[in-house]
Amino acid sequence: MIWYWLIFVIVLFFCIIDIFRISIRTVYRKGLLAGLIVLLGLFAGLRFECDNDYLEYVRIYSQAPTLGEFFAGGYNLSDVYGEPFFVITNIIFKTIKAPDYIYLSFVAFLNLFFLYKVIIGFSRYWFLSLFLYVALMYLGGGFTQIRFGVATTLVWYGLLQYFKGHLKLSIMILICATMFHISAASAVIIYFANHFLKVNLKIILAIIAVSIVITFFSFSDLFVRFIGAFFGDSRYENYFLLEGYTEKASSFSTYFYSFNLLIYWFFRKQMIKNSSKNLFLFFFKIALAAVFFGAIFNQMAILARFGLILQFVFIFILPYTFGVKPLRIIMLVFLMLYGVFRFNQYLEEESFIQEYQNVIFNK
Repeated sequence: MIWYWLIFVIVLFFCIIDIFRISIRTVYRKGLLAGLIVLLGLFAGLRFECDNDYLEYVRIYSQAPTLGEFFAGGYNLSDVYGEPFFVITNIIFKTIKAPDYIYLSFVAFLNLFFLYKVIIGFSRYWFLSLFLYVALMYLGGGFTQIRFGVATTLVWYGLLQYFKGHLKLSIMILICATMFHISAASAVIIYFANHFLKVNLKIILAIIAVSIVITFFSFSDLFVRFIGAFFGDSRYENYFLLEGYTEKASSFSTYFYSFNLLIYWFFRKQMIKNSSKNLFLFFFKIALAAVFFGAIFNQMAILARFGLILQFVFIFILPYTFGVKPLRIIMLVFLMLYGVFRFNQYLEEESFIQEYQNVIFNK
């Protein structure tokens, strides 16, 4: 697994810019960030038979029709697995006779392009945020489950537009994200939370307490029966027949994010000083929703990715908690250790990710 850890260490190395607050002109910082994004895109796009999702995406691409075949009849969008925009991009690349690795590279870069935009738009600590994305979400999203990866960063690009006051554009982007992967629909929770959720200490403690209590119960069987009644006859049916998808997911993230959320709140004056009151409240409301709904979605492993889209907010929040002066060193060590722990979790599951192979050298 050395190649995965090499990518991890490279991204971690550039965190010294944020950790030691090295002064670099913005144009050069953007260049360094873009270079790391390109590296991650090539690493994911040119992978070869090193995870189960790769084989499935190659199979889907090989069976996709060209535009000529599609319009000649005999095909419809439902014949190709995936949401409409994913299917359409398969068809377009198949039409121009692009090899499968070119298509996979396109999807990888699409995901990371929007990641770049949201990090620039939302984060003060660009390289720490990128490190957290790689540690917490890259292998499970942009590297393997590429539709989900695009949906996640596209949702957050839409939220960036929403924060800037472009509501209609934001909703259009959300719809596009949902048409790439259905999990993007969970972003609707964010719109409601930002509009209706009131923030004070009693509400915060109540939501965190209820979220933690939920983790001590298992409702996965109930979820399977309830959701299966709606999707049992669809292409999602196989998910409800596999134990790995229907069992309860780990609740550790609920505890970890709850702790960090309290840090974020109790040092809010410094957080607001480092960003703005509007951004602080925007992140905080999303984070509260992420903790609560994350605990609910984790009741069934296949739904956990819906919660991950909400939990994406923590790649912005966690670096701010690192900036808390009394806790700076402790939070930095805590952040790094958690990053190593989560990254290693992906690599421990041998059925999920195997030794890295590159299409240029191994195909």
